[in-house]
Amino acid sequence: MTAPKEEEAPKLTTVQDFQKEDVLAEALKEAHIADWHYPVWEKKTTEGDINDANAEARRLMVLKSYEVLDSNKDVDFDDLTKEARDLFQVPVAVVSLVDIGRQWFKSVQGFPATETPRCISFCQHVVKRKDRVGPMVIENATSDDRFKDNPLVTGPTNLRFYAGAPLKTPEGEILGSFCILDFQPRNLTTAQVQRLEDFAQEAVFLMITRAPARSSRRAST
Repeated sequence: MTAPKEEEAPKLTTVQDFQKEDVLAEALKEAHIADWHYPVWEKKTTEGDINDANAEARRLMVLKSYEVLDSNKDVDFDDLTKEARDLFQVPVAVVSLVDIGRQWFKSVQGFPATETPRCISFCQHVVKRKDRVGPMVIENATSDDRFKDNPLVTGPTNLRFYAGAPLKTPEGEILGSFCILDFQPRNLTTAQVQRLEDFAQEAVFLMITRAPARSSRRAST
C-alpha cells in the first residue's frame, strides 16, 4: 500500500474566508506560499515594511468591510472605466481591488478576465505607494526591474504601459487602484495624472455609498 498524500494547506486567495483580523494576520505569516508577498519592489517609493503581515491584514479587513469583492456588475463603475478609456485613449481601464492572492476587477473595459493572480499584479504595488508619490506610472514595463519579467509583459498580453491611482479610503487604507493600460509605451501629462486621481476618488465614493454598513450608519446620523 502506498502512503496517503499529505493534504496541502488551503491556498490563501480571498479575505472573504476570514472573519477576524488576528486570524488573518497569522495565516498571512504562516503561509507556505505567500502570494501576497512582494519579491521585488522600489524601496524609495514604498511605505513602511512592504511585507508586514499585520498591516496587510488591517488593509484586507477594511477591503472586506466595503462588501464590494465579488459583487455584481454596477453601471456607475462601468461608466467610470468607459469614460477613462475614452478620455485617455487607451485599450484597457480597470477598477482593481487587491485581495490576498488575487486582484479582482469591480469594473474592466478592454480585458477579458474578471481577476488575475496577485503575484503578477501591477496594482499590488500601488497599495504600498507613499502618498507623496501619487499614481504609479510605468511608461515602458520592459525597462522596469519590477515588471520586465512579468508574464503580462513577456507573454501574449504584451503589456507595456500602466498607470494606477490609489483607491484610498477614509480609513487611510489603499484597497487597489483605478488603472489604465496600453500595449505600447506611452506617458501622461501632469493634467492627465490629476484626472486619473480624480477617477480613483470617484470610484472610492461609489464604494462608500454602495457599502450597506456605511449606508446604514449615514442614515442613522
